[in-house]
Amino acid sequence: MDELFADIQAGRLDPIYVLQSEHPILIERLVSAIRDVAVPPAARGFNYDVVENKPSGSRIVALAQTLPMMAQRRMVFVRDLSLMPADDAEALLAYLGKPNPSTVIVALVTKVDKRQKLYAQLSKKGFLHVLEAPRQVTPWVREEAREKGVRIDAAAINRLVDTVGNDLSRLSLALEQLQLYAGDRPVTSDDVDDLIADTRERSVFELTDAIGAADRPRALAAVSALCDQRESAVGVVVMLARHIRQLSMLHHLRATNVPRPQWAPAIGVPPFIVDKLAAQARAYTPAALAVATRRLATVDRALKGDLTLTSAPDAFGAGGPAWTGPQMKALGRELGERVMLERVVDGIVALASR
Repeated sequence: MDELFADIQAGRLDPIYVLQSEHPILIERLVSAIRDVAVPPAARGFNYDVVENKPSGSRIVALAQTLPMMAQRRMVFVRDLSLMPADDAEALLAYLGKPNPSTVIVALVTKVDKRQKLYAQLSKKGFLHVLEAPRQVTPWVREEAREKGVRIDAAAINRLVDTVGNDLSRLSLALEQLQLYAGDRPVTSDDVDDLIADTRERSVFELTDAIGAADRPRALAAVSALCDQRESAVGVVVMLARHIRQLSMLHHLRATNVPRPQWAPAIGVPPFIVDKLAAQARAYTPAALAVATRRLATVDRALKGDLTLTSAPDAFGAGGPAWTGPQMKALGRELGERVMLERVVDGIVALASR
């Protein structure tokens, strides 16, 4: 990754960059670096094209073969090459053999399948780049803080990584929030606990409590807060599945006459939580909770790449149009995940007994 940035900043541009990453911040920064070198702001009016929605191999090549106007290079930016059908790649495959030296193609992909001829050839020629987080995130956070001018001690960095994990976009956003929170003084571990850890946990509990109360506006507001904090969508689904499983276990314990003092250890929660969960369980029948579990399993698979599931009749819940894989891809990763979470939460709340 560092070598790639160094080559770009030195003006050594490849004719094609196909980029994939689970970390939007890496994509954004690399695309910005390429664009700044390939087409400076004054040259973008005539020399910068963006291919939206479903791309066509022949259209991408036609744009790439256009000569730059009053500039050294052109750039063609493809928002999601994954949407291009495999049988529409012939023109682009032919272009790989002799790319136009005065054009830089930058294409994003949500998923790389090297069994497809196009991606196999892109990889072979060194044009395919999968951008990954560093194995050790702490040095990355330290450097990010230095570049942002955030004074933060080592213990606070470690606490931040423990709280957020390796989501680089969330880590970068958290540093900005902590800088505003701390003001002129250095950021401490207590600041991380007060602002980042507490905010995340509060949003998680607000979501589960809102679902237990069948409070749709509050549940959707909690989903929005978690998305704004760049919480992992898969992590939110796992947390929801755990909550639904706890409610289902309460129904089972009550139905099988298990003594109430044994409920807390059976569910794996502190005793003072049991009463709240028991009240929430009364809002949903066992059958409704089984439906909610199936929907969460479907969304979990969709978030991990199986977007064929999003058009299933009951994938997210009753009401509203079904979402197809291409529609979700067109929304982009972050917005697509937000839509999936909102729809599945809305569908779960709708299952509550009225």
